[in-house]
Amino acid sequence: MATTKKPPSPRRRPPKKPAPVPPSCGTCAGTGETTTAVRVGRKRRDIGATQSALCPDCFGTGTA
Repeated sequence: MATTKKPPSPRRRPPKKPAPVPPSCGTCAGTGETTTAVRVGRKRRDIGATQSALCPDCFGTGTA
């Protein structure tokens, strides 16, 4: 009786490295929004309120 050969087992691959994290924007800290104080009047006095807007450096993406 002839013996049959077993096929070789598949080789294990090393785990993939995680994708590099893109550097976050320094102005908005990666959030995509910046806040500024609201100023009114001719003398530009601060009224104590804030408003949020898109980051001018990264345009809201959060990455520089």
